[in-house]
Amino acid sequence: MRQHRTVILPSFATIFLCSLLLAASFTAFGAVMRVLSMERNLYAVEAFLPESVDEDSLQVIQNRLEHTKFIDSVTFVSADSALADFRRHFSGEMLDLVEGNPIPPFFRVTLGEENKNPATLIEVKNNLARTEIFEEVQAPVEWVEKIAAWKFRMIFWPICVSVLLLFTLSLIICNSVRLSLLSRRLLVENMKYAGGSHFFIEFPFVLQGAFQGLVGSGLAVILLAVVLNSVADAFPIVAANLTGLGTGLFLVVVLVTALSGYFSFRTVREFLSIKRNEQE
Repeated sequence: MRQHRTVILPSFATIFLCSLLLAASFTAFGAVMRVLSMERNLYAVEAFLPESVDEDSLQVIQNRLEHTKFIDSVTFVSADSALADFRRHFSGEMLDLVEGNPIPPFFRVTLGEENKNPATLIEVKNNLARTEIFEEVQAPVEWVEKIAAWKFRMIFWPICVSVLLLFTLSLIICNSVRLSLLSRRLLVENMKYAGGSHFFIEFPFVLQGAFQGLVGSGLAVILLAVVLNSVADAFPIVAANLTGLGTGLFLVVVLVTALSGYFSFRTVREFLSIKRNEQE
């Protein structure tokens, strides 16, 4: 590798850059899948009640909601429970500006799996808003519509980029091994004429390709992990969405290393097959 560094170093640098982009693409795809998994929880409507509602009225309202079209489940959230949940997710300083509990009780209704689409969510929200029981009705309609509009592109482009980068890596590795073979053509031919087996000739090239893939992709994922951890320290919301990052980056290293070894083996095997046909 030292003797042929003029051929190996450019290939190594390109593998590093492609692995960095591939790891970033895998990370983006993982983030998209987490967003889509959370999308199912967005199909919920919160219907706020006036504070002066007795227990019997609450039961009647809940029974009516449970038999409403498109609604799958109904959960009553008391004012105290809503306040405790707010304190768990937000700073208590936001509540210091007001007296008492500013959050009224409400019903949270969720749609059935077959009804989870923006049009149905809007219809349910509007139907509940038209009743005189609730003071206010809220639903994340804008978020649901944006995710639904971008869902295909959010999945399609990371997959396309990943496939393109894998194809590019394959070409780079094949060309690198082919150049190494051309520069050591006489050595390979002498090994073959001396009775060297295919494994004896192929193994150094396969080892070299796998080593390039391992080191290049390893450095790439380390750099990406450092950058993402720095961003997560500055923005806690990013840290909450980095679950499974280590597994994804490890998969990139394994994939790039395996591809490097395989295409190195394939290139050398094709070279030896051509030489055998020329002799025949």
